[in-house]
Amino acid sequence: MKSMNLCVGRGPVAGLAVLVVSLCGTAFGGSTPPPPTLNTTSTDFEELGTVAGDLVLPLLNSGACLFCHSQFDFNVEPGRWAGSMHAQSVRDPVWQAAVTIASQDAAFSVETCLKCHSPLAHFGGRGVDVNGQIDYASLQPADFDGVTCNACHRLVDPVYEAGVSPTVDDMIIMALTNGPPVTPGNAQYVLDPDDVRRGPFNDLGAGHPHSWLYSPFHQEGDLCQTCHDVSNPTLSKQMDGSYQLNSINAQHPTHDKHDMFPEQRTYTEWSLSEFAATGVDMGGLFGGNKVVVSTCQDCHMPDVTGEACIPPFDPVFRTDLPLHTFQGANNTALEMILHQYSEELDETMVDAINANLAANLTMLQNATDMELTQNGCQLEVKITNNCGHKLLTGYPEGRRIWINVKYYDGAVLVAERGFYDTGTAALTTTDTKVYETVMGIDATQSAATGEPVGPSFHLVFLNMILKDNRIPPRGFDNAAFEAGQAGHVGYSYADGQYWDETGYGIPVDADSAEVTLYYQSFSREYIEFLRDENQTDSKGTDLWNTYVATGMSAPIVMDQMTVPLTPFQEGDIDGDGDVDFDDLNIVLSNWGATQSLLRDGDADKDGDVDFDDLNVVLGFWGQSL
Repeated sequence: MKSMNLCVGRGPVAGLAVLVVSLCGTAFGGSTPPPPTLNTTSTDFEELGTVAGDLVLPLLNSGACLFCHSQFDFNVEPGRWAGSMHAQSVRDPVWQAAVTIASQDAAFSVETCLKCHSPLAHFGGRGVDVNGQIDYASLQPADFDGVTCNACHRLVDPVYEAGVSPTVDDMIIMALTNGPPVTPGNAQYVLDPDDVRRGPFNDLGAGHPHSWLYSPFHQEGDLCQTCHDVSNPTLSKQMDGSYQLNSINAQHPTHDKHDMFPEQRTYTEWSLSEFAATGVDMGGLFGGNKVVVSTCQDCHMPDVTGEACIPPFDPVFRTDLPLHTFQGANNTALEMILHQYSEELDETMVDAINANLAANLTMLQNATDMELTQNGCQLEVKITNNCGHKLLTGYPEGRRIWINVKYYDGAVLVAERGFYDTGTAALTTTDTKVYETVMGIDATQSAATGEPVGPSFHLVFLNMILKDNRIPPRGFDNAAFEAGQAGHVGYSYADGQYWDETGYGIPVDADSAEVTLYYQSFSREYIEFLRDENQTDSKGTDLWNTYVATGMSAPIVMDQMTVPLTPFQEGDIDGDGDVDFDDLNIVLSNWGATQSLLRDGDADKDGDVDFDDLNVVLGFWGQSL
């Protein structure tokens, strides 16, 4: 393997500029990028919090930290950061293709993207050209550090708490040029203007080569909302609940994220859960050395045993050392990065990525529990959400979870629900449950953008949620989630419910069933959109080629079970072995219902209760096992 040390602890790399030009060039076939659909300006995306002029000292790349803190070994904390999506957030080929489309759609929208994906580029004034388009050629090697150490460890709690926050924070907040965030989140950083590095421990010894402060904020999930509650500031909520465009070349009128269109609400979902309220004992599924998990960090940076710096700097041996994996679910992006940058990545980074791929897989497999129950002619599949937020969460575009059911007669497959074609990456969605968020464009936004009304992947244009059936976390409350812009659309859960049940009709000749819960980072439809809509550069085509070469975002098994099936009587809705007035009453009582289980009257197993179900009951009237 060629070793070029891409900003992994050993400083910038001679020759990286060639990599940037070859893989990230802005020209596509020599053509000129089209003018953006929305002629927005930098002002439209300007928000509150720290701006570049507030910084006395610029942000530093990872090379300023990793010599003392990882000794170039991904097994020494925080060396695992190098294999995380935080570290790879600029190399991510899906992100690169997506920001090209965003640049085409709305000028200067990429400024918001860069604030979270490359703080060094944003606060260094790089990555956006004079026309508001993504400008890869202007990026420096350090900008490919992504969410680097210095950015997170200079974060200041935007909500000052006397006696809790470092006393200097009050002055930092008051001195902000644009003022503090009205509601934190949406890439509204508050950074220490000096290079004072903050962390969650107050028992550090002497002899450190840099200034530091104890920061309780770095132990709180509130820190994560900086980039994990995402809203579109060009849209404002109307009296009728819709979201419409603001005037062009104007900041959002309130800067309140709840008045903007909610693209992601991961932090809000967690903040309204039982995890945030009291903590939850998950029996060791998450948290490493910690039993009860409550914050984002507890699960995504689990506590391990070790030291965080080399001996000359008085390391503290501890059992609550946060592992900087930032483990999650996006294995596909990491696999694409390994493929696309195979000749350029530092060997240490490759090892770290592979370690984090394994950590992500473990997290996905622990994220759910599955229960299967036969009720007469019905197989009920119960999926329980073990996460501290909705299952699933994060970016909505193309991300999904679904249930696959295979029925067997001996070794012979007799029927399948939720079929996925591995050769074409096509999923049959009409006969199974798919957990996802679908966003789109309404008539007003269509008139402004020229895009058709309905579902869409045009991130900057999206102004309505068409579907959200994702499973809520423990502690779910409908009213609270609605108020936080994290409610459900086209589906419902009861207060306190953190599971979902789906009924599947059993073929009469089946004697066993195999049920699999699959997760997929990106659908084929989304990758095709990023390829086909690109009118500016080669990013969409590069992504497609990498997507195909790495298995087309192969689905990951989250849960899988096989159960034997017992004989049943057709038309026996209540599962008592015969077809009588009780079964007829169930049909009539649930007349017109959709998304129903068979025990709720769906006798023909097609997802609704109508005349077909009545005919099934009457057709088998009086029969029994």
